[in-house]
Parts: sequence; C-alpha cells; structure tokens
Amino acid sequence: MRVSRYQVLSQPAGMVHLFWKCHDSAYLLERSGAKELFFQSLIYGLKHRGSDNSVQIHSFCLMSNHVHQQMSYKNGASKLSHFMRVAHGTFGMRFNRVFNRSGKVANERPKTPLIGGIEAEMRVHFYIEANPIRAGMVKLEKLRYFFWNSYRFYAYGIVDEWTKHLTPPQWYVDLGNTSEERQRAYRVLFRKYLEQFNVTWTQFLSHFIGDALWVRKMETNLKEQLYARTLAIARASPT
Repeated sequence: MRVSRYQVLSQPAGMVHLFWKCHDSAYLLERSGAKELFFQSLIYGLKHRGSDNSVQIHSFCLMSNHVHQQMSYKNGASKLSHFMRVAHGTFGMRFNRVFNRSGKVANERPKTPLIGGIEAEMRVHFYIEANPIRAGMVKLEKLRYFFWNSYRFYAYGIVDEWTKHLTPPQWYVDLGNTSEERQRAYRVLFRKYLEQFNVTWTQFLSHFIGDALWVRKMETNLKEQLYARTLAIARASPT
C-alpha cells in the first residue's frame, strides 16, 4: 500500500528534507537560467495565499539534475503540499515554455522525509550544503562561491535575492550572540561534519531521519496507521 505524505507528516508541524530528481536524471537544471526559474517559482509558492506563511526554507542546494531543500511547515502538512503544488507546478510550466519543450520535469513526486531532533536537523542541513563537495565540483574553501547553495549565507552572512528568503533554524540562532559569532561557529561545525561523516544520499530514503529510538517510534506509529487504514477498507468492502 502506498504511503501518503499526510500519513508520514501526521504532526501539525515539522521539518523535512525535500528532494527530487529531474526526469530520467537529465541535467535539466544545468543552466543558470533554469535554476533562476526554479527559485522564482519557490518564492511564488512561499508567497501564495494558500501557503498562508506556514512554510519556511532553511537550506538549499540546486544541482544540475536534482534539488535539495530543508523546509519546515506548521498548521498541518497540507500547507507544505500546497506550497509544492504551486511552486513545482509553476516551475514545470515556466520551464517548458522558456526552453520550448514538453513533458515531465521531475522524475516523480518530491520526497519529504520527516526530521526529528536538533542533531538530525543539523546533519541534514550540512548534508544538503555539502553536495557540491561530495560531487567533486568544489573544495570547501570555494564553497562560498557556489551560488546555488545556502552555505554562503550561514557561513559568511551573504544576503542576496535568494538567500534573503531563508529562515535560520533555531540551532543556528543559538550559535552566538552576533552574526559574526554564528558564522564563525557554523564554519567550524561544517568542517567537523566533513571530517567525521561520509554520508550518502541513500541514507535519506526512509520516511524518517533522526536517532534510532525516534525513528523506530515513528515507524511503529506509521505501521499502526497503515494497519488501521487496511482494516477500515476491508470492513467497508462488500462481502
């Protein structure tokens, strides 16, 4: 049985790792113009009346054939779903019109595993921003110049037309009393992450990201939901 987003994101508020790949893993986002279209669509989705100021972007990395974002929602997962419908639908239409093509842009619906706990939030955040380094595109010393990445905002305080839409997570705010203190502490933490973790994307394919105890609890709750749904369907079916 297919697991719906609302069953995984059953809590009224939460943080997710949103990621998707281009159709057939094609490099549809290779051009800067395509990335700009995507970001314009994200901003449109954030400001859309149906999103109701209930969705925030914390980090992002736009690669040539896939996208990573760390986002939070409140007032129910329907707000996040609405944001994605508007932003991604708008992007697909604009992309096909601008580049004179038709068909799917995304390979499938975005994945949105739920993140539990500050440690997991930080790990996902660093994982997203480390994408260009893992791909061998840049060294850490040059990551601040990788434009389609939120690292430059958190590590060096660079605010531009895209990073101004970021909402710093609370753990980042707690890193210091001033912007300079937070940026300095963030650079130290990011470097430690690169030195201590060798994380691959396959580790983020489950429905939940967090410590083992929390993940086990959430998976149990999800199984109970699915069982109750199956039972309800069976009872409603004619015998």
